[in-house]
Order: sequence, then C-alpha cells, then structure tokens
Amino acid sequence: MALPVSQDSELPGLPALRKVCRIFGTDPTDARLLHQRSNAVFLLPGDQMVVRLAPDTPLRRRRAQTCIDATRWLADQPEPVALAPASGEQPVVAAGAVATFWPHRPTTPPASLTDLAAPLRRLHALPVPPFPLPRYQPMQRLFEALTLDVERPYPAVAEGDRAWLLDRARALAATFAATVFPLGEGLVHTDAHTENLVRDPGHGGWLLIDWDGTCLGPHELDLLTGIPDHFHEPEADRRRFLAAYGYDILDWPGWILLRDITELHALGAYIRLAPGKPAAAAELQHRIQSLRTGDRSVRWHAIP
Repeated sequence: MALPVSQDSELPGLPALRKVCRIFGTDPTDARLLHQRSNAVFLLPGDQMVVRLAPDTPLRRRRAQTCIDATRWLADQPEPVALAPASGEQPVVAAGAVATFWPHRPTTPPASLTDLAAPLRRLHALPVPPFPLPRYQPMQRLFEALTLDVERPYPAVAEGDRAWLLDRARALAATFAATVFPLGEGLVHTDAHTENLVRDPGHGGWLLIDWDGTCLGPHELDLLTGIPDHFHEPEADRRRFLAAYGYDILDWPGWILLRDITELHALGAYIRLAPGKPAAAAELQHRIQSLRTGDRSVRWHAIP
C-alpha cells in the first residue's frame, strides 16, 4: 500500500533535530545544515558530530538499523572499512524522524577516485555479516518516489514521463534479475564515491560513510564510479580507480545495465525534493529529458 506523501516526501527539520539530540544527549546549538537529498544532514559543531535525519517510515527505520549494525560490525574488522557510529543507542526515532549520529571527520585534502579502491577491496573480501541484511532491489528509491509523487496535488513528474520511467525501470529490473555477475555477491555499499570517504584517524587510510543503502548484492554495484556516466568524470581518473581496484568493469558488457539502473535510481531523491526546491525540480526535468532522448552528451549536476 502506498504511503501518504506527508510520510516520506519532506525531510525532517530543526524541530526534529532538537528532539533527537535531546534524546541522544547532544547539543544542537548552532547546528549547520550540510545537505538535503535523501536525508537532512546536520553538523553539530559543539560535539563535532554529524546527524542524519530521515522521515519516520518503516522502510527508513529498517535502513537505519541495518546501517548501524553494518558499520559497527565493519568497524570491528581487523582492517576497518567503515566509520563507526557514535556511541549510544541508535537509531533514535522521534518527532517524525529517524536519526543516526556519527563522529565528524573533516577530509582535507579531499579523497581522489583512486583512494576509493582500497576500502572497496577490503569490503568485498569480507564474509557475509552474521546478521540479517536486505538484498539489493534495483531502483527501489525511484519506485517509492514515483508512488509518493503521484499522490501529490501537483506531481513533480508529468504523467507521460512517469509512464516512461516506470516502463523503463521495470524492463531494467527484469534484465537485472536474469544477469550473472562476474565478481559474485556479498556486502555492498551501493553509493561508493569520493564524497563518502573520510580519513581513518587510527590507521591513516580511508573509511566509507553513508551506509544507508548497504545490502547484499553484486560487487559490481560498488564500481559504478569507474564507468562513463552523465557526470563526465575524467576518463583517466576512472581508469586509475579500476586499475587500483584490480578489475576493469568496462570489459564486462553488463556494465551498461548497471549504469542505466543507477541513473534512474538517482532520480528518486530529486522527485522527493522537487516541490520545495526549484533547483532540484529543474535538475529533475533536465535529467529526465536527457534519458528520454538518449543524449549522453548532457551533463548532470548534483544539487546540494
């Protein structure tokens, strides 16, 4: 059954932040919004902590709990892969929000694409964790967002575009289900890119953050920053990343399927944000038009 729009179309704000901070025992004074996409992410300067807020739905509760369980387990491995969450009982659910709390780790200078390879190799070498994990579901965020959007008084996606997106997504999901993946399956991050790397103060390497989408799935899902896409990353950087990881996904014909799935999946956050954020609405239309026309020369831009 579809959720009402109010349950998952708007991100929690400052009232929810103050409530969850009071429960967790942190100070929200001078909190600074870092970004709003699938979560509202705030920096708490007094405690040097980051709070990630999602709407309180059963799905977001499950994702948050999986994220906490997975990162605690990963942080305890002989070679850490993930930034451990802040100490304390998590996630915190209050005021219509699901919140998780993390140490703030400024990253200066920023990570390069090649820096991503080592933590991914460590991640993919690990066994399956000893607790339940969801399986990867292609374009789940897109399907959810389209369901929510159609219930709005003024949907962000036009009816013709919505029908095209649904047909395209279902066809790709069917192809994914019938695909054999050369690297096998295991625990995957599913959103591995340089913005999700922070320095490991104990070991001097890099740790992955933002594990909301972690699940069991093909390891190739974590190599998508190494394939050509609408963001037009420099080819030399992509090649260095794949060489450092030790597998050239571009030698496998199935990489195009994963590229297409990822680009559709990424529309979900923009569909949610579009009604209250004109820049997100404009970027959403820009992306849909480029997908429908098949114009791969069009460059996409991330909206903070």
